[in-house]
Order: sequence, then structure tokens, then C-alpha cells
Amino acid sequence: MPANFTNIFLLRHGETVNTLDGPLRYNGHFDVDITPKAHAQMAQRGQELSRFKISAVYASDLSRCRLGGEIIAARIGCPLILKKNLREMKMGDWEGLTLAEVEERFPEQVKHKFADFLNYRIPGSETVREVEARVYPEFDDIVLQHRQETIVIIAHGGVNLLLLTRALGLPSQELFNLSQDFGCINQIQIGEDFTKVVMINSAGLH
Repeated sequence: MPANFTNIFLLRHGETVNTLDGPLRYNGHFDVDITPKAHAQMAQRGQELSRFKISAVYASDLSRCRLGGEIIAARIGCPLILKKNLREMKMGDWEGLTLAEVEERFPEQVKHKFADFLNYRIPGSETVREVEARVYPEFDDIVLQHRQETIVIIAHGGVNLLLLTRALGLPSQELFNLSQDFGCINQIQIGEDFTKVVMINSAGLH
């Protein structure tokens, strides 16, 4: 008998090569490679997920998600499907920069962004509301296509936090109260009339 819900393992991509100096960066749509540590981490995730009957693996088409998706899909033996709508929030002027670099170059933008995080548009960027408008329908469509199945989605920190806050029934501005480490795994179960968050920011499946 199939489960009466869709089981979603939602992962964040692995460590990126431009964070090895320490500070995290606003990579946004900036396409950056992952480190050898991330390759090993994704192989471990594939090993853990191989215990489940996975119907499909989905990933953002940016390299840091796609590469992890390729590793995991190969390990569990199912197709990888790339989705542009699962990309991270486009950060415009801030892409590839650390917070310290952004504060030095664009102090006024920083002031406005953190005063109205959901609606302020960094030049060349998307607003949070625009990200929600592309990510949520894509996610819902994927879930609908895989009713009562188990699937894997590899996406980005910001995207995952928005999906998790929505699943928890929290307003989007609460996303900073949750964590998404590189390579972490979350689990969401979605049925006809319920959504249950089983796991957040786990270092692995045990």
C-alpha cells in the first residue's frame, strides 16, 4: 500500500569553492562550483537516500545544485530533472560578494534591504515575493506529479528556507530563524489535507 502522502527530501547544495576563505557569499544566480568536500557529502547523501524508493531527483539548474543532483541520482538510479525555477534568489549587485563587501560598496542598499527585506529590490535582483511566485508553484507542481511517492529536491539556502517557513505556516520574514547548512537534509510530508515537517537542517539520515 502506498503512503497517503508525498515524502520530500529537500537538500541544500554542498560547500561552494568561493566560501573556502570563510565568509558566506551572496551567490544568487552566480554559477559557482562545489568543493571536493561537497562531492563527498553528496555521495554520502546518495548512499543514505538509496534506502528509500525514490521516484525522481529534482535540482536547480545552477552548477552547485546540478552537480550534487547528478551524484545522488546516479547513486540511487533514477532520473535527474533540472528546474530553473528552483534557482536561488537573484541578488543583483550583491552577487558573489560577502556581507562585509556589500556593506562597504552599497551601504544605502543594505540599509533599505534589511528595513524591508521582503519587498526591497537590490538593483538587478529579485524581491522575496518574486522568488516565492516562481518557487512555490514549481514545488507544488512537482509534488502533484509525485503523489504518494518519495522524491528528492536539491536547492539553495534561501529557497529551502522559504519552502520550510511556508510548510510550517510561518510568515516569510521568519526564514532567518531557521538554518540551512551546506549539504543539509530536510524532510517534508504532504498529504491531501496536511503538511508535516519531519526534519530540518539535518547533517544526515540515520
